[in-house]
Amino acid sequence: MDYRTHPLDELLDSIASETVAPAGGTATAVVGATGASLFEMVCIHTIGNEEYADVTEEVAALRDDLRKQREHLLDLADADATVVDELFSSVDGDIEEFAIKRSIGVPLTIGAACRNVLELAIDVAATGTQNALPDAGTGAILTRAALQAAVFTVRSNVDWVSDQSFV
Repeated sequence: MDYRTHPLDELLDSIASETVAPAGGTATAVVGATGASLFEMVCIHTIGNEEYADVTEEVAALRDDLRKQREHLLDLADADATVVDELFSSVDGDIEEFAIKRSIGVPLTIGAACRNVLELAIDVAATGTQNALPDAGTGAILTRAALQAAVFTVRSNVDWVSDQSFV
């Protein structure tokens, strides 16, 4: 599945269906990407504002970094759906250790990407147009919630791993 081109209503219908994927990790990554896009928007409105001409280059670089994080999170949404399919498609109920480890690695990576967005957001909020402060605040709330959800998923899945050195 490619969540870059998937209509939102179809994604939500897919999550709210009898299929096992997409599920929480995919939703988490999409929410993190939404938070990143809100910070990108703040950057866009700052770059076009003469009042902030002295920070245009810095904000443009932040926007590029945020776009990369957004794209990475959407890739992770796809990866999570694949992992969930792998975990629950086992014919005999025997889940491979590699798939279980990926069920930790993907949400851990989603969490790291959300953390990166929040770190970039500090500079966006400090230098960006104050007119978009409510959007930045919403982006922070959504991204933080996605980070918390990713950590919750990792903690929930870690009990499945028998390889204690991995844990």
